[in-house]
Amino acid sequence: SGSSARARSACTGARPEWPRAMAAAAAGAAGGSTPAAVQKEGEEREGEGRRVRRRLRGKSAAGASPASAAAPAPLATPLLRRPAGPAVGAPLRTLVINLDRRTDRWAAVQRRLAGLQASGLLRVERLAASEGTREGDVPEDAVLRRWSTDRNAKYDGRPGARPGVSLEMTAGERGCAMSHVRAWRAAAAGAEAVLVLEDDAVPSARLAGRLPALLRAAGGTADVLYLGYIKGAPWRRKVALGLFEAEYLWTTVAYVLWPRGAQKLLAAMPVNQPVDNFMAWEASTGRLCALAVVPLLVDQEQEWDRGSDVPHSDDVLIG
Repeated sequence: SGSSARARSACTGARPEWPRAMAAAAAGAAGGSTPAAVQKEGEEREGEGRRVRRRLRGKSAAGASPASAAAPAPLATPLLRRPAGPAVGAPLRTLVINLDRRTDRWAAVQRRLAGLQASGLLRVERLAASEGTREGDVPEDAVLRRWSTDRNAKYDGRPGARPGVSLEMTAGERGCAMSHVRAWRAAAAGAEAVLVLEDDAVPSARLAGRLPALLRAAGGTADVLYLGYIKGAPWRRKVALGLFEAEYLWTTVAYVLWPRGAQKLLAAMPVNQPVDNFMAWEASTGRLCALAVVPLLVDQEQEWDRGSDVPHSDDVLIG
């Protein structure tokens, strides 16, 4: 990832009080455990899950971060200060991307999110997903039909993955990208962060305890905060306890998007590769400030390549 390593980070203005505030929250919730112990446990569990699930993509030397790794005790939610703007107190608007024909998935994800919505943490809305098969459903000025593997190949370590291949995106990939574009437009039109979920998202029991503090910690600088992902490159830096700046992450199962981040993604259109690659590339070049939580707070119901409604165009290279 040589070219991206030289890119200037978009994550500027990190505040020195973040580590202290997040560490204090962790120590209090862990029954007196030191921040270092809490962080060490999270990193050990991430590594354990990574070893078990390395087969997922064999992505890069960094390996894939697990979406189902076990986790330490929930963290508390301190009232961290953030730059002037609306407070992080109201329920977080949550857009769940769901195909009209997948009423089963919509019912299932509603059940999984019911407690978070009842507690006042989330305000869940359904966002109708695009199939990508109907004429005019996905305008080409929003999502291109073909993509080059050049960018993703810098990070994809799977046998068969190689640069310089032009592939036609599947209808599912284009529809998925268009669905996320609609979510970006919704986020850009508002004043607050929006949580974007795909309908196979499975929230961790730790999400309720950690999310408010993470929003306050990340909100001053981040464009996007990944709650679920597959890690394609080493972290750029540690921002705070359990919060890292990401260079390249796969999947779009769960991320918090601030209006400024949504505006950056919309300005970078058309989407010229699968949407998770597109977002990851914007981060790798330093145009998008992407943070990620460790350990993960959202899993996928099934592995990324099993039971998906979105066929992957680069599967022809991997076999």
